[in-house]
Parts: sequence; C-alpha cells; structure tokens
Amino acid sequence: MFKTRIKRSDLIFNLIILALFAVVAATQLLSAYGAICVVWDIPSGMPSPPFPADHTYWDMFSYAGTFSWIYQPSNIITWIIAFAYGFLIYSYFTKMPWKRFFIIAMVVAFLGFITGLLPALVSDTAGFSEAFDFGSPNWGRTIGNALMLVVLLAMNFVPRLKVATKSFIEERSVAGQYVKQLILMSLFFFWLGAASFLGTTFMANAHVVGGINVWTTVDIQFVGGVVTSLIGASMLSTALIYNQIRPSSALITTK
Repeated sequence: MFKTRIKRSDLIFNLIILALFAVVAATQLLSAYGAICVVWDIPSGMPSPPFPADHTYWDMFSYAGTFSWIYQPSNIITWIIAFAYGFLIYSYFTKMPWKRFFIIAMVVAFLGFITGLLPALVSDTAGFSEAFDFGSPNWGRTIGNALMLVVLLAMNFVPRLKVATKSFIEERSVAGQYVKQLILMSLFFFWLGAASFLGTTFMANAHVVGGINVWTTVDIQFVGGVVTSLIGASMLSTALIYNQIRPSSALITTK
C-alpha cells in the first residue's frame, strides 16, 4: 500500500509507536466504559441481598458523589482522548509537521494521564479517608499515558529516534490519497470495536462486589462495539466504492 525508502529498523520502530497509540486508545475506551456506572451513579438493579432494589453505586462508594467533580469531567475527557489517539495515528500518516504533532500528542497524553491519576488516587484512598491501596482500574490508562509521555519525549529529544520518526512521517504519507486515508481510519475503528467486544469478559470479572458481579455496563459496551464497528465498516465501504468511481484524491491537505 505504501512506498517507502526508510530503513527497516526505522519502519519497525514507527510501527511499534503506532501500535502503542492504538493500545493506549483501547485502554482509554475500556476505562471509560468501566467507570461509567460509578461516575454517573447508574442504579445497578441488583437484588437483595446484599443490595436493596433501589441501590445505586454512590450507596456502595460513598466518596464517589463527593468527588463527582473529579470523576465526571475525567470520564468525559477519557472518552475524548480515546478518539484523539485515532487522530494522532491519522496525523502520523498525513505529513503533519513534527513540531505540531509533538505538541498535540503531548497535550493528549498529559490530559489522559491527569484524568486517570486523579480518580485513581481518590479511589485508592476511598476519598482520602483511608491509607493508599493500589488497585484502581484507573491506573491502566494512567500508566499507559505516562508511558506515552516518556516515549514522545524520547522521540523528540533523542536524535536517533527523532530522525527515524521524521523519516517515517515524510516518506510514508497518504496525505494525498483519500481512499487510503479512509482505510487507515476504518482499521482504527475496527480495533476499537474489537476492544469493546473482547473487553467485556475480563472487565466483568473485575467487578465483583460482595460476591455479586455488579458489571452493568456490558450492554453499553456492546453498543459501543457495534457503533465503532459500523463506523469502520462505513469508512471501508466508502473507500472501496470511491476507488471504483474516481481516482484517489486528498481528504485533508496539510499545506
């Protein structure tokens, strides 16, 4: 699909970076799914015992309501950051100037890190009322984004890595090819759809409270998987149809 004159080692390095973007994006999405029940105080509908019929998650996690001003904005930003990583992947292939890409990527990763760290600290201290006990699922995206920050800094300040990154961006571009742009983004949405479907099992197993599984966002996650998969299918179909009816042209120009 792509013509390239860059070294094989540089190609492998950049493919690893793109894979890291995709993995962190999936971690963001799964984290957003997993927190939605507590963050927005969705009634669990769990029968008694041990929960009454009108039980809500803020009854179980009393500190969640007090710190909703942290949880709720963080959850919203977590959803946004998941798709922002898709934009970064797209920008990586479309000759966005490195300096601009680096700044945007650092902002995305930093927001992902902060909006994971704050609710993680609140959760693992029960609203700062208990000793710290590491274990909040929020740490998944926190660590992922922290790793992303370190990698981005290395890509910008380590000369060898910076050369490898810039050569990849300059040589492997689809900036002028509408069809390839759509195919790339369809793959990203298919990946998010797969993460949504496959994540339901292990996330459900992590939501056992009082011997009862309180995972109530599986339906939301399933719907999310369907929606992201349909978006990916629509992009792929559009690319294939467009390729048959006219020559490829730019979806976005960067000049």
